[in-house]
Amino acid sequence: MKKDYGDKKAIMAIMPFVLFAVQFALFATAASALDEKVRWTGEGKTDKASDSMNWLPGKAPGKNDYVVFGVRSSKDCSWDLDVKLYYLALTTNYKGNVRLQTSKLKVIRNVNIEGGMLDLQEGALNVGNRIYVGSGGTLELANGTLRVGPTGVLVDAGGTLLSTGRSKARITSVNRNKYYKFVVGRGNVNLSNSAGTEVEGSEGMTFYSRAEVGHADFVNVKRISPGESALKVFRVKGQELEPKGWTFDETVDKKTATQYARFEATETPDLDLKDSSAEDDASTLVSTVTQPVSVTEALASTLVSTVTQAASLTEAPAPALSTATAETVSPEETPFAGLTEYETAQAQAEFLPYLAVRFNGGQHFFQKEQGNLSGNLNVLASMVIKHEKLGPKWAIVPVISSQYQGTKQVTDLVGGGTLFQERMAHSLAVRSIYQLSPKWKLKPGLGYKWEFLKETRDESWGHGLFDYRCPSFSFEGEYAYRDPFSFTIGYDFYNIGFVNFSSLESIIKDSQGNSMARELAGRSVLDSSNHSLTFGGTLQGPWRSYAEGNLVTTLRLFPDQYVVTQTGDFINSTRNDISSQLSLAWRIPREISGNWKAVAGVRLAAGFNTSNQNSYDAQRFMYLKNYYDSTSIRAGVDLSLNKKRPAGQSGGNEERPLAISLSATLGRVEYSGRPAQDASGLYLSDKIYQNEAVLGFDVSYHIAPHFVWTSQFGYGRQTSNQNFEKLYKYNFSTTNYRIGFSYEY
Repeated sequence: MKKDYGDKKAIMAIMPFVLFAVQFALFATAASALDEKVRWTGEGKTDKASDSMNWLPGKAPGKNDYVVFGVRSSKDCSWDLDVKLYYLALTTNYKGNVRLQTSKLKVIRNVNIEGGMLDLQEGALNVGNRIYVGSGGTLELANGTLRVGPTGVLVDAGGTLLSTGRSKARITSVNRNKYYKFVVGRGNVNLSNSAGTEVEGSEGMTFYSRAEVGHADFVNVKRISPGESALKVFRVKGQELEPKGWTFDETVDKKTATQYARFEATETPDLDLKDSSAEDDASTLVSTVTQPVSVTEALASTLVSTVTQAASLTEAPAPALSTATAETVSPEETPFAGLTEYETAQAQAEFLPYLAVRFNGGQHFFQKEQGNLSGNLNVLASMVIKHEKLGPKWAIVPVISSQYQGTKQVTDLVGGGTLFQERMAHSLAVRSIYQLSPKWKLKPGLGYKWEFLKETRDESWGHGLFDYRCPSFSFEGEYAYRDPFSFTIGYDFYNIGFVNFSSLESIIKDSQGNSMARELAGRSVLDSSNHSLTFGGTLQGPWRSYAEGNLVTTLRLFPDQYVVTQTGDFINSTRNDISSQLSLAWRIPREISGNWKAVAGVRLAAGFNTSNQNSYDAQRFMYLKNYYDSTSIRAGVDLSLNKKRPAGQSGGNEERPLAISLSATLGRVEYSGRPAQDASGLYLSDKIYQNEAVLGFDVSYHIAPHFVWTSQFGYGRQTSNQNFEKLYKYNFSTTNYRIGFSYEY
């Protein structure tokens, strides 16, 4: 086997990936990516959010995390972290109180309050998109400040909005150039803060007829969207609303066609808005239109109240208002029935990019042969796409992935297979996510993969014997039976086509000119169509542990590979294999001394392959029945250690910049239909077996936001009773080390 480790073509091969990564990084600055879910357990010694023992998986929330208060605990939480989250949710299972003790909590996307209470106290909360209060959840503004994005505030489905503090509460827009919506559907409202509740930068407040409004008093309306009413109320017969102590700034003025309140009424008083005396009288607060409001406003007749004071009287209070009792009521605008409908109506196109780049370089040692320095590069770019035309339940996730591997990895061991010097792969995939119900998700997807494998360094890319193409289709269903645990079931179809394959055995002839391996004679004999079923799940275990399991069963069909008989001839049927892979893992996270956190785990995997294909060694006239049947078993242990950086470093958001992991795996593969051979090729009575041992040691350190320094070391050894190694290696050891960095955005 020729090995030219000095080939400089590897450097040229990775340059397109580097350019691609730089271009995508510029695009990715438009948004941040979702890192991981962090769930409140309340198992710490304090109620502080900064106490890592209060969270699963044992770390306090950090930048871009998805934070959930749910079924695991209803313990109250004192939120003392200055951090930028991706998403914050108080689910219906949560019954506690989250008290804000910071003025620097930011949420990139949404805040959902469907259980418990979020109490702003004197803090500040920035929400990039929308805050939703429903299903028994409560938002208490208290004396705090709430800043929201364009889809604003929705109180619905039994949610409650309170403003009962003793100093001014404030709701305003994150972006001063954009106005937000403020809607109360089937929700509850009590705005009774005597110091005032300031509503700035809105499109007006809308109370629908099913809203339960206890009080709506002492509201200070500022910077309202031009042409909008400060308050729109839809009432039915007998209902009354008496807002008291409202004040307005200069934007609420009839000269800009801005209304301050609209109510349903049976008739319109005969008063012309253009009456100059009404305009000039600073004490006149109420004027009305003499024509019906258009259908688009969904009111047959509307009482329009407008502030007519000059700009110098911007804070003049309005008198108490009450709705007229209606004998007949016009159909009101359809209120948002819940969060789903609200998001459907308000959704804009959303693009959430994600980029991961991993680069490392090192050396590979095979037996006593030392390779030159070489590098590996992995680039993955994806984007979550949501759009109003797709509906609120759909998300599209395109993924582009490119990989270059210049150093041999220990985990690439193939029993009796080929040791590849270089590998390059590119894949395109589009996956969609459909939220069928609160617990069920469906995930169909399409993909295509190109893989290039070089057995020697001087081999040209695209001409490798084992280069292949693989189009694929997948469909997965996920059932989240209890947050954060779930079950999954999936089906995959993929077709593997080796574009350059021509079996080496088919061109090596015996003394009679016959092929030496009948079943592999031809160009497309390794091409296969594959149907795969997957079952997986996670479970909560004892002692604050969790378990993971996965079972994959694949039917592999080889349409161009005919079955070999005892005489070396073919029969009129083709090869088919059935393989099953079962993997189990059990992990125990623990907080240890100081700032160290440990996660220990054990792994077990078993594999089974049955095939109707045989083999015939024409040189030795040997028929090998069930040649491709095999059984494998592997067991391993893992230990990861994470050390938190002292407070004040890395901006206060990085909590585990130093990570150390160790792993060890032992395995054995047995071939029930393959007799072992001695060094000359003579067959023995024993069946082939392979023993494997793999060790891994990794260290990573956060050197800057998004950047992680990485180092990896691996050692592998394989032994076998197969001593005939003319074509493939069965007994060898391999070592490699790699040092580099990773970047995620």
